[in-house]
Amino acid sequence: DYLVAPVLAGSARHDNILIIGGGDGLALRDVLSYQPKSVTLIDLDSELINIFQSPNKHLPARLAAQIVDINQHSLQDKRVNILRDDAFIAINNLLKSAQVFDAIIVDLPDPSHPDLNKLYSVNFYARLEQLLSGDGLIAIQSTSPYHAKNSFISIGKTLKAANFLHVQQYHDNVPSFGEWGWTIAAKMGASPLTRLKQLDELPVKHKWLNLEILKAAFIFPNNFYRNEDNIDVNILGSHTIYQLHQKAWQDQQGIN
Repeated sequence: DYLVAPVLAGSARHDNILIIGGGDGLALRDVLSYQPKSVTLIDLDSELINIFQSPNKHLPARLAAQIVDINQHSLQDKRVNILRDDAFIAINNLLKSAQVFDAIIVDLPDPSHPDLNKLYSVNFYARLEQLLSGDGLIAIQSTSPYHAKNSFISIGKTLKAANFLHVQQYHDNVPSFGEWGWTIAAKMGASPLTRLKQLDELPVKHKWLNLEILKAAFIFPNNFYRNEDNIDVNILGSHTIYQLHQKAWQDQQGIN
C-alpha cells in the first residue's frame, strides 16, 4: 500500500506504469486496482516470477492457494508485460524505444549486496527520470529510516542528484518489517505531498490506509535530517549506499 498508493494517487494518469522489481506481484496487484492500460514489470529473478505467477505448478496446494490469495493472480493479467532482465540494462531498451510512463515504482530488495548498489545510483535514477512523464511520480522502496538511517537519507539525496525537482520521504511502522521508509519524487510541477493534500480521498480504497494516515507519514522527528550534509550521494561505482547499509546493520548487531 505505502509504495503504490501515494505515487499513483499523486500522478496525473495511470495508463502506463513501470515497476522495477516486484516479482512477487504484490505491488502489481495494487497497481492493477487503479485500472491501468498497461504495466511493464522488470525483474531479474525468473524463479521468483515463476513461483508467484504459477504457484500451483511449483508449490503444495495449500501454499499455492495462499499466494493466489495474496497477489490475486496479478502476474497473469493480460495488461502486464514481464521482462525477465537486469533492470539496469533493460531500461536502456525502454529509452531507445522512446517509452514514457505515467508513474514508476521501484520495488527492489535493500542494497545489501554490491550488485544491488547500481540500482540505487544517480546513473540509474537519472535514466528513470527520462522515462517518467512530466506530471508523473516515482516511488522507491528505501530501507529502514530507523535501522539504516544514513542509507535511507542517501537514497533521497541520490534521487535529487538525478535531476528530480521535488524529492520527499515518508515512513511508517510495518508489522512484518518494523519502521520502514520510502522515497517519492516529481520531475516538475507540484511536490508529491502537495498533490496528496489537494485530494479529498485516495482514488482507490484500501483496507486500512487512508489519505490522512498517508500525509502524516511524511512527518519525521525533529533533527532527523541534521546530518544530511555529511551523507554522500551514491555515484555509480562508489558503493556508497551499500556501504552505509552494511555499516548500519553491523552496528545494529554489534559487529565492529
